[in-house]
Amino acid sequence: MRIRFPTVLALTSLLACADRPADRPADQPGGTAAMEPAPCTIEGMSNCAQVGDVVIGSQPSQATLEYLASQGYTTVVSTRGAGEIEWDERAAVEALGMLYISIPMESPVTGITDDQVAALDEVMGGEGPMLLHCGSGNRVAGLWGAWLAERQEVGSAEALRLAELAGMTRVRPVLEERLGSGGQ
Repeated sequence: MRIRFPTVLALTSLLACADRPADRPADQPGGTAAMEPAPCTIEGMSNCAQVGDVVIGSQPSQATLEYLASQGYTTVVSTRGAGEIEWDERAAVEALGMLYISIPMESPVTGITDDQVAALDEVMGGEGPMLLHCGSGNRVAGLWGAWLAERQEVGSAEALRLAELAGMTRVRPVLEERLGSGGQ
């Protein structure tokens, strides 16, 4: 059986050569507009948004991981907890030559910790295209929103908006509480 994957976006290879938008402070040219998630379609993922060379979304299938590795992705970050999936994602990712990083978040999320934001910040300083995922894209998008506000100095309201575009849904009240924005 031949598995066909649509091109993540023809932009993936082009964007991999560009400056990573997430590395630019929000007050510089291309600030938050450059951080605007765009919907993407990757077979084997039910929810997907792309920001530069970062894809944020749902749990990828093993075939999707193979596809991403073939496209030059170097890192997979999972916010899923132990026992949430029935196969060894770390082993699959590492067998493909990619780095696997776990930043576990509870499900349902009741809080986003300083340690989780710091761990994501460390990863975001890396090189190469990367995938950030959880089960649905909700948790990881909320964590990404906290990272935007706290480490990239994006305003709370804008971080919330960008996180929603990246797939955050039910985590919004948790992120609002963390940012002290109350939805403002």
